[in-house]
Amino acid sequence: MSHILGYGAHLNNVINFQCCRNSCSVAFEILFPTFREESLRVMGNSASTSEGVSDQGYSQLERKLQADLTYLKRAFTHLSASKDANQQSIPLSTLERAFNLAPLNVADSAPSTLLSFISEIGPALTRTFFNNNSGQVDWPLFLSGFDMCCKQGLGAVKLKSLFLVFVKGKYKHELLPGLQGEVDEDLTGFVTMSQLQDVFLICWLLMCHSRLENVQDSEELYVPLPNLRPLLASCYAAITGAPADTAWTGKEEIKVEKLTSWILATIPSITESIEQYVKCHIQRLGSEKKNIKSEDKPAVQAMEAADKMENVPKDLEKAKAVDPGLLTFGTAWAIGLFLRDSSGSNLVAAACDLLGSSTSYPTLLYRVSTHGRGISRFWTRVEGYKAPLLMLISGTSIDYDKNEPSGAKWVVGVLVPGGFENKEVFYGNSGCCLFAISPFFLPLRSTGKETNHVYCHKRTPGAVYRSHPRPEGVGFGGSPGKERLWLDDEFLTVTIQHHALDKSYHSGSLVPGQGYSPVKARVGEVEVWGLGGASANEQHDKYQHRETLFSEQRRKVDLKNFGNWRDSPEATMMEMISNPTKLEREER
Repeated sequence: MSHILGYGAHLNNVINFQCCRNSCSVAFEILFPTFREESLRVMGNSASTSEGVSDQGYSQLERKLQADLTYLKRAFTHLSASKDANQQSIPLSTLERAFNLAPLNVADSAPSTLLSFISEIGPALTRTFFNNNSGQVDWPLFLSGFDMCCKQGLGAVKLKSLFLVFVKGKYKHELLPGLQGEVDEDLTGFVTMSQLQDVFLICWLLMCHSRLENVQDSEELYVPLPNLRPLLASCYAAITGAPADTAWTGKEEIKVEKLTSWILATIPSITESIEQYVKCHIQRLGSEKKNIKSEDKPAVQAMEAADKMENVPKDLEKAKAVDPGLLTFGTAWAIGLFLRDSSGSNLVAAACDLLGSSTSYPTLLYRVSTHGRGISRFWTRVEGYKAPLLMLISGTSIDYDKNEPSGAKWVVGVLVPGGFENKEVFYGNSGCCLFAISPFFLPLRSTGKETNHVYCHKRTPGAVYRSHPRPEGVGFGGSPGKERLWLDDEFLTVTIQHHALDKSYHSGSLVPGQGYSPVKARVGEVEVWGLGGASANEQHDKYQHRETLFSEQRRKVDLKNFGNWRDSPEATMMEMISNPTKLEREER
């Protein structure tokens, strides 16, 4: 009986709690009649999201976005149609124009599909994160959309948001018609290779726009598109299992599930392009100096390439962040997206900084065509640089039977985190990485099983004689005499072994058509780029200056010492050794 009474008391408490909760909810709706209605519009009328906003209120969003709240308020005030603080809202069309890609304009002859992507990026972002049936974006919806776009999360979640921009944000054109998905559902369907190329180029343009500074309202910046064929070839080969040098036409369909896995493993930083673009755009709109102004016209007009090139600024060459050579815009961008550290950020900044305003460019330390061939000239340029280095090697394969070039040209690269050291043994750490650069892009990280990452040896004058000296040259992976990548001491020949002989780096082909036999090639160009930034360059300059002073001191001869040679004890000792009976004859 006591159990029944206890249960009845518990039930009575539950009923009282529910009544109190219902009364509080009714009172809240009476006091704030528009709050629930506004919150239901947030995040595309999602039931779960509106429920969360109605419980916590947008005041918690303000506390969550405290770091960006100043810029958000200024941007909202700048874009809102009404100056009344109580009735401020942004027309949806105004927000669409604010997020376009002006003043960027593609200077190359771009396909019509890419032009459609560029013209739709503003409406796509707005309709994905700030969609509203009333056509107005108020302050709670503005905060919620910004939080949805820039919230922290896993790479898979950010990548899904990136694709949803092109799936749910369609307005005039079907950007990715083969892809389907919702906010609370997984993506399904496929993407063609040509559409994937357009998505990659859009992400590159978004990152370029995020780094624009001090651009006048009337300026129109023409952008040469990077070559992303090696990156796309790697994606097609990895997903379909075809050889890396297989040609693709653009109509091939790629399953989104496999594409997601490849992107997260190869270029994971591309998922941050939307977040960087929206955040930087909001900060510009909310800053004191609104240097970049979005026009009512689309960012890119479908015009002839010849008409575009007539208006290219004469100082376009000065705007190039990466010097012409092996390290192109596309190469720097792909490697930078793969690396999740400061070195990768510097490479992405170099590939996307169109105006040359960044101070963290890669520094060209050595180039064969400029500084000459050979391990000696190489070492005098890179010695003392104690920061990450990127070494790029271009080669032309040689036919073993005829000992003539076979016509296959390729580029490989190596990342050395701590710089080169002159040693007779292997060294390095797990931060070292091999790259296939062209004609396909493939990063190969360290396995952690072996430590034969880097070998760099140059004989020094006066070294101890050895009957079997270690060879001079630069090698990576493998074992002594069987390095996975070996560059001889004259920088004339490069040899690549099969990955079965290497346990330091992951398996994979560095050159197209590589079999079990070693691939020998003639070296075309070698470049070494420093990725340490200004501080590393300063330390390297000091080291080089100190070594120059030491070399000059060693070459100088003190003539005063030679003038008193006959009176020195050394001269007497030398005479005694050469003629030991001289003193006896002088005494007699």
